[in-house]
Amino acid sequence: MSESLQEIINRLWNTPRNAEWSPKTDVVALSDIQRWMGSSDIETLGFTHSLLSDTRFRVEPPISIAEYIHFTKNYYERCLRENPDGEWSSPSYIACGELVNIFASLWRDALVPRSVMDDLKAWLGQLYREGDTKIRNCIVQATIEHLFEQEPIREFFADWMNDDVLAVAHREASEWYQGGGNTPLGKPPFG
Repeated sequence: MSESLQEIINRLWNTPRNAEWSPKTDVVALSDIQRWMGSSDIETLGFTHSLLSDTRFRVEPPISIAEYIHFTKNYYERCLRENPDGEWSSPSYIACGELVNIFASLWRDALVPRSVMDDLKAWLGQLYREGDTKIRNCIVQATIEHLFEQEPIREFFADWMNDDVLAVAHREASEWYQGGGNTPLGKPPFG
């Protein structure tokens, strides 16, 4: 039997009314994270993703990069397709903005194998290819445009120009930075 989101929250947090939540622990078992990552409930997935990025918690043993990427792709693909309006899950445009920061953070991490970045790029391409106009616009406007503000990432996506479908995404996303578009998304906090 799986735990409800409220049961999970109650295990990890002190949740006083009208006051800031405080953690009950600083360690979460990987087996619990894995169970929650397998939930069909998008709110539980959103909570779990938030938990993984909350520095007040440590997953023991640590989650592998492969498992984190698999979960992240699953969760964000669902956000993009379902456009949820929940407390923990992210609507499609917010999710695509969050993807910019995740991609850029992994890009800057020397310990992340380039194959992980290749996989994420291929996944974005597949989502774009399979998506309807709403999904395609979201990917271009909320993710790719902002990734392309950084020249090395733009160069990494250059092969998209050789694909009839992805070339459209590349061209549309390039208009943003070429027109002077500049956001703090995906950029290192201090230069």
